[in-house]
Amino acid sequence: MRIRINGLIIKNFLTQRTIVRTIASTPCSYSKMAPKTVFITGANRGIGLGIVRELLKNSEIETIIAGARSVENAVELQSLAKSDAARLHTIQFDASNDESIANSVKQVDQLVGARGLNLLINNAGVNLPYKTDDVPNRETILKCIDVNAVGALLTSQHFLPLLQRAASLSGDDQLSASRAAIINIGSDCSSQTLNITGFCNNTLVAYKMSKVAMLSFARSLVADFETLKVPVLVTTIHPGWVLTDMGGPDADITVEESASKIVNSIDRLNSTHHGGLFDRQLGVMPF
Repeated sequence: MRIRINGLIIKNFLTQRTIVRTIASTPCSYSKMAPKTVFITGANRGIGLGIVRELLKNSEIETIIAGARSVENAVELQSLAKSDAARLHTIQFDASNDESIANSVKQVDQLVGARGLNLLINNAGVNLPYKTDDVPNRETILKCIDVNAVGALLTSQHFLPLLQRAASLSGDDQLSASRAAIINIGSDCSSQTLNITGFCNNTLVAYKMSKVAMLSFARSLVADFETLKVPVLVTTIHPGWVLTDMGGPDADITVEESASKIVNSIDRLNSTHHGGLFDRQLGVMPF
């Protein structure tokens, strides 16, 4: 098998790990500056919780709001909040519930105030097994798409006024996470170039569809933001195959390895990342 990615001919590579590692990073110049206010969804466990831990290590970030479907059951997240109550706040958030999303906007607004929201991280997601040769089940497919794509889009729309408020206060006209940005935690499964035999898992049909939809709406936001003159950066980051409940026991990397690289990449985001698909270290990934 031969495929071409970014001008490179790749032969006989059937696994996601081999293909993705062959893709080179795109160098860019940047000035490191952290966002002051951050809201992350799906922060009760896994990658979301790992990202919260890493964000707390950056003293330049003033306010971190972590959303979880059940704050009461998010024991580790609550423990983190108690250890840094001045900066970390937890709120109820369910990406599949419109009322929950609307209420979260009100709570975040109260916490960030006139500063607005610099960074929205759409991390909440589900991975429901579904194979091509399974008994057809519309509910399973729609659940994946609803949470992973529709929920993330609606969340982005609901929070756009807070993001624009933050952008309006910036003295810099460049796109960055310190000004205003939306980061979607996506997947290499959304890449049509990489969607070949042996790539990802044959149980991930519904999940793949949902992440393709997420990447599609991110691209659409970028096009629409250009027309509407909205100075909010939008990008999609693949966190890697991570040892979580969703990733399973055979995954490649730990939550800490993934989350630390993602958070280190946040300060480096600029206009070259607007609308793209990248790995956790901002290596370019094909569509």
